[in-house]
Amino acid sequence: MLGPDPHHVGLARRWADRIARGTDSASFALITAVSELVTNAQRHTRSGDPGGTTTVVVERRPFAFVLTVTDNGPRPGPTIPVPRIEDRHEPLAVGGYGLRMLDTLAAYWDWSGTAGGPLTVRALLDRTGEPPGTAVP
Repeated sequence: MLGPDPHHVGLARRWADRIARGTDSASFALITAVSELVTNAQRHTRSGDPGGTTTVVVERRPFAFVLTVTDNGPRPGPTIPVPRIEDRHEPLAVGGYGLRMLDTLAAYWDWSGTAGGPLTVRALLDRTGEPPGTAVP
């Protein structure tokens, strides 16, 4: 469980690196996914507010990591934001690439939650270090 301090993203990355214990490419995918999802939780939800928390769980399976990141839910406002990949009209824009990177690195990802409540993003990441879709039959 992490707090709202932006330095906690670095703690999460180091923790994910220790969990990966594999090839550099498998470590890269897990570390990047953890970093992006924790950053998104802090930036876009109540997890980034004073007293907020983000829960990160990594399940090690024989050939994959199952990553789940749960935030404290949306900040009050007229709309309830949900994870989605933004249409990019400006390729040099800063920010907004976290879920796009997750989509590239993960074999699968989704999210669940209830309106106004905590939201969980799940991702399935290959532990072998092979990029998704490159396995030889």
